[in-house]
Amino acid sequence: MNQTFNPFSIEHQYQLFLAKVKLKESEMPLEQKTQLRRAFFAASGQMLLLLKNNLSALPEKKAVNTLEDMLQQIHVFWNAEAFKQNTKQ
Repeated sequence: MNQTFNPFSIEHQYQLFLAKVKLKESEMPLEQKTQLRRAFFAASGQMLLLLKNNLSALPEKKAVNTLEDMLQQIHVFWNAEAFKQNTKQ
């Protein structure tokens, strides 16, 4: 077992993301790979700052509700993306 495994590693999350969207860096042009990686790390950083600076300042119940709403927004986005993919076929 890999003893350096860290589920909180942004790199690990990036690799999970690539798998989720069925992309392989080895099959991407360099510019796409670079831009995708930058976008992922920028978005991850922005979300972490939001959680650290804003969500953590809310009362617990409001913070939980806000986080659940944000997760729902992600869910809606991915459902719409899946629908687009299914209607293309």
